[in-house]
Amino acid sequence: MTGSSAAESDRWSRWLLERRDAGSAKQREATLTRLAAVRDRVLAGAGPLEGATLLDVGAGDGLIGLEALERVGPDGVVIFSDVSEPLLEHCRRAVAERGLLERARFVCAGAEQLTGIPDASVDVITTRSVLIFVDDKPSAIAAFRRVLRPGGRVSLFEPINRLMFPESPDRFWGHDVSRVRELAARVKARFGAGEPAMVDFDDRDLVRLAVDAGFDRVHLECHIDVGPGSVMSSVSFDALLDGAPNPNAPTVREAVEASLSEEESAVFLAELERAFTSGRSLQRMAAAYLVARVAG
Repeated sequence: MTGSSAAESDRWSRWLLERRDAGSAKQREATLTRLAAVRDRVLAGAGPLEGATLLDVGAGDGLIGLEALERVGPDGVVIFSDVSEPLLEHCRRAVAERGLLERARFVCAGAEQLTGIPDASVDVITTRSVLIFVDDKPSAIAAFRRVLRPGGRVSLFEPINRLMFPESPDRFWGHDVSRVRELAARVKARFGAGEPAMVDFDDRDLVRLAVDAGFDRVHLECHIDVGPGSVMSSVSFDALLDGAPNPNAPTVREAVEASLSEEESAVFLAELERAFTSGRSLQRMAAAYLVARVAG
């Protein structure tokens, strides 16, 4: 496994470094290409960054933090914060390879407390798809406010699952499975409704939480898109089967094996592959970008 040994890994590192992309380098490249647009928009909302102390909450595999290192320049600092020590070690190695350790720090802390980050010590907070996994979102937003200096700002991206789920019974991750919808329902049930934190908020809740935490300027844009494509953007049918949608979920292959008989599995997978290769999948996505500022 890239970035951490199997003995050191946890569910967060296992997902980000392997299970999300089905262990496929090609799928990982496609995923990172897709996420680059999100990263750049989050950093644009966080700017200007030259000379800033930037805290990347839920740094993960370093998608935002590594790019931020270039943007803060030689006088800036990026603090990589995550609950996963293996992921922080992965980021540390990536920073070392760039020769930029002198402008980086690494803190193992949950978003709800940001333990180890002093009050009023950072200029900018960035985060991507982190609050969706946090049960106590008010505490997390309050922690963001606590560590920001006067005039500081937070820029975040969050999927808004509440607006898009559940998916139509005739679709499985965007693919038309109407001819085996009963089998599809049983496989979907193995994924469940997701962790409560993943569906317990929407865009208006994010605004309310920021205002309640004491941010005096809040701007949010919610994007809802429905069109050709699939949520997982799989590069192959095997990548579709062996990729997991989030750290708490099984892969499709695991869900099928746990839900259906061998004969039923063969029927379902044949129909799913037919739908996948047809190229007529339908993607449904809702996401919010929020920028909030503290009074200067």
